[in-house]
Amino acid sequence: MKHIFDENYSIITFATNNLKYVQFAFNCAESVLLHNDIKIFIVSNLEFSIPARLQKNVSVIRAKEEHAALGIGIKLYIDEYQQTKQSLFIDSDCLCFGNLQPIFSACADKHVSVAGTMVDAARWVGDAQAATIEKEFGIKQLPRFNGGLYYLAKSKKTTEIFEAARSIIPEYDRLGFRRINNKWVNEEGLIAIAMVKHGETPIPDDGRYMTDLYTDPHPRKLNVLKGIIVLKNPPKGEPRHRPWYPEGDYSPVIIHFGGTNLNSYIYRSQVLLLRLYKNHIQPNIATQVVNLFIHLPFRSLRWLIGSLRNLKTS
Repeated sequence: MKHIFDENYSIITFATNNLKYVQFAFNCAESVLLHNDIKIFIVSNLEFSIPARLQKNVSVIRAKEEHAALGIGIKLYIDEYQQTKQSLFIDSDCLCFGNLQPIFSACADKHVSVAGTMVDAARWVGDAQAATIEKEFGIKQLPRFNGGLYYLAKSKKTTEIFEAARSIIPEYDRLGFRRINNKWVNEEGLIAIAMVKHGETPIPDDGRYMTDLYTDPHPRKLNVLKGIIVLKNPPKGEPRHRPWYPEGDYSPVIIHFGGTNLNSYIYRSQVLLLRLYKNHIQPNIATQVVNLFIHLPFRSLRWLIGSLRNLKTS
């Protein structure tokens, strides 16, 4: 059953400079709307039509060209595109597997928030960067988080936080922040500093809200149509263990795919489920098709490669 949101709630995502991001945004929107009846705003500087099935919920906001030119750095301007009292920014390369209300509820007393953990700055940005941050801003701890998800309340304080983050941009290179692909400003560190300066804290990054595929690159229980998502956090001592997640199974609402995972059979399987469903194929049948033509071949190939490697090392 879908959770129905009123006009005070919305989702924002960005799709600028390349039409592939528009398709990612549509995939993200489709997944959100399977489980939530909520307004979605796609911020873009591109020309495209919204598919008829999405037009009830999805609208386009024209991105300012000076913002679009920043690439990923446009996320430092989320507040300027906010349309409702409470908003979640969700990266276009995410998919949603359930009800988003728990995220809004967790952020109810906040102006800007993320799913994160407060840590000594050095544990997230390294010793040299942490020393610079302490010297320039007097901050020793930062929220460590994945910038695929932000919560924003429409308020003066939210504007002040984003303005504070943007004020660091001219000093970005001098302060030793790393650029993405040696080009784009990464918003995470700047927003983290601005949040701390304004007394904002993260909601717990405990596996309930959003994650990537680091702990479980090939999850076996994942179905966007049915809202099934079970990832595994390996035991303590294993290379992919994350100590801030529960050991064993956990079930986030959102997966941030990103990078090479967008080309993986995991992401493609979920996109195919969405495409089959929008063509009126029932979820059970769509699931069988995806299992037969995507999961079975790719898992068999992985098993074969693993077996061959074991033979070489035995």
